[in-house]
Order: sequence, then structure tokens, then C-alpha cells
Amino acid sequence: MSILKKLMIYITFYFTIFSFNCHAMNNDPIILVHGFTGWGRDEMLGFLYWGGSHDLQEELKSIGNRVYTASVGPLSSNYDRAVELFAQIKGTCTDYGELHSKKYGHARFGRCYTKPLYSQWNENNKIHLIGHSQGGQTIRTLLTLLKEGSPEEVVNNKNDVNELFRGKKDWVTSITTVASPNNGTTLTNILDAFIPTIQSIFSYFGAIAGLGKGFLYDLKVEHWGLVKNKNETISEYANRVLNSKIFDTKDISKWDLSPEGARDNNAKEKTYSGVYYFTFSTQSTFMTNPFNQCKFSFLNLLDFPSGAIGCYTQNDPNKVIIDSKWLANDGIVNTYSMQAPFNSKSISFNGTPQIGIWNDMGVKTGWNHIDIIAAMPNLFIPYTNVKKLYENHLELIHQL
Repeated sequence: MSILKKLMIYITFYFTIFSFNCHAMNNDPIILVHGFTGWGRDEMLGFLYWGGSHDLQEELKSIGNRVYTASVGPLSSNYDRAVELFAQIKGTCTDYGELHSKKYGHARFGRCYTKPLYSQWNENNKIHLIGHSQGGQTIRTLLTLLKEGSPEEVVNNKNDVNELFRGKKDWVTSITTVASPNNGTTLTNILDAFIPTIQSIFSYFGAIAGLGKGFLYDLKVEHWGLVKNKNETISEYANRVLNSKIFDTKDISKWDLSPEGARDNNAKEKTYSGVYYFTFSTQSTFMTNPFNQCKFSFLNLLDFPSGAIGCYTQNDPNKVIIDSKWLANDGIVNTYSMQAPFNSKSISFNGTPQIGIWNDMGVKTGWNHIDIIAAMPNLFIPYTNVKKLYENHLELIHQL
């Protein structure tokens, strides 16, 4: 073999190795999942949950990422949202399960999605899931259903069971929670104390929204019967609403977002060895008085709730103990709670992602709950900073 030919082989070999190292190890699509009271891309007159007046999805796509934005029930439980998310990604009809639906008193079937986000999703075509706020809890619940399924649903109805409930699906490469109440938020406790009928208020709001078509803001509460039928009178609809089980249920976001609800859900979930986990935290509060432990934020859209959360503690043996570690927050969620679920192992991210363990990406100090999705303008945290955070993270997870 001539020296020139050998040289060309060596050059080709090293160029191949260099190219492989410089390119992504995977091109799995990204699914963005909104939090409590969130909305989809075709709602809110074009004002976007992910980016506000900017379009974070499209800007991330413009640099080579495959990114899709999901839209699930704004007020629904993580279980119901996870089932809706599965149906939306695959392009099927929502099936909450026969046993689950009977237990909680809502319809078994929900919306059908004729335009899937990623219909080829399976073990050979995996995805990355990124959830903000409650969206982080929701994607964890979806992962558990994918892995474990619902054995009781399968036993109850072997011949007519949702594919999701059969489990054993290795379909997810990574999970990323962003400012998520992985261990709940004490804001739910505070609302219970000051507005004990908050669940009813949300439910009535859903019923009123059900009178319209949901073109501005879609609550997706049909399975609870909170949508007026075409030939139904207002009186008939009102009577049906008043008999809905939604007013007294744990199959709803308010319970899942509470420290006690999160604790119960965390006990059912695992950290899987074949999945990468990441979590980003935010904190906009600081101590204003050295003589007490309260945490507040100022010049912030979320000033009032940040102060309420920043002073709230709880020492009830029948509930989650809330001490000073819980006081720092981002106006909606306790920063302490945004870390990995308390029953899971985590490490501080050191530049090399670890699989099967939570990689803590640190705290974005000075960022409130909506700054990290750029939902509202902030002179101190420009949109370019938020976009760069997601660009860097997508580059990281595509190297997995």
C-alpha cells in the first residue's frame, strides 16, 4: 500500500472520529410541557407560555433541534395530564382508564388527537421531556406509567386497555424539571388557610369556561362534565356541574401540588437506571430582616405570594414538616422543593451527566417562577439569557 493511500486512510479515520465527537449522540425530539394554569400555542391570542412575546420553540428549532409544545389540562391532576400527554404525542384518544375513572367519578375517555406531536415515538425513537412547574411532576408521572403501566387496569380489562397501561416502555432518554414543585409548594397550604374554597373556585371557573369554545383559554375539563352540550339548556348544564365530583377530589392539581400530595406521589415513583434526570431551580427572594427568617422579593410580579411562602412554616405531625429550608422561593414554588424528590438520590452537576440519578443544575438566583420561561419581560433577565439556558441544555442532552 502506497504511503499516500495510507495517509488518506488515516486522515479519513481521524476526520470520522472528530466528526462523531463534534456531533450530537442523539437527535431525540424535545417535548415541552407547561405547568399549572398553562396553555397551548393556539391559545391566549398568540401569547406563548414558552417565551411570551418570543417563540422559544421555533427559535430552538431554528438551530437544529426538534421541539414540540404540548398542551394538557391546566387544572388537572398529574395522572390525567400524563395520560393526555401520552395521547397527544402519539396521536390517539385519551383513555384515563376504566378503574381510575370510576374511582374518581369522571368520564373514561377524553379528547382524540388527530395531529400527533411525534407519532413514531417508541423504544427506537425516544424523546426528551422538559417540564416547567407542574409540568415537571407531570412528565415524571408519565415516565412511571410508561415503565410500570397500570397493572390493575390491565387485570380489570385485559381486552380493552390503553397501550400506556401495559408499561415496559423504554421510550424516554431524559427528564428535565424546571422550577418544579417536585416535593410540593406551600402556596397550596396558604391558599387553603385564606381561601378554603379555592378548589370550588377553580371548578366553577372551569364550568363557566365550558360555556364557550375555549378559543382563548382551554381548560380541558370535558371528562369532568364541565362543558355544555350543544342541545343542553343552561339550567341543565348548571345542575350537571353541581353534581360533578371535581369539587371534592384528589384527582386534581391542587392536591398534587401540595407537599402532602407530592409526598404521596413520590412514594409511587422510581428513579430509573436507564434515564437521565436534570433539575433547574429558581429563587427570587432574600432575607430582609436579620431578626426573623422571612424571605421576600421586591419589584417582582410575584411579590405577594413570595412573601407569604417566605414566612410560612408548619409543624403538624400528620403533614409534611415545613421549616426554614422551605422559605426561599421564586414567588410560586419553594426552591428547596425544586430539587430532586426527597426520596431520590441527587448530585450537583459537575459537567458530566450521570444516568439514573438526579443531576442538580443549580439555582438561578434572582429569577422568579416565570422568568425561566420568559413569559413576561424582565429588564434584569433578558430573553437572550433564557434562550441561552435552553440552548445549552438541549446541546447537553443531545450528547447523552
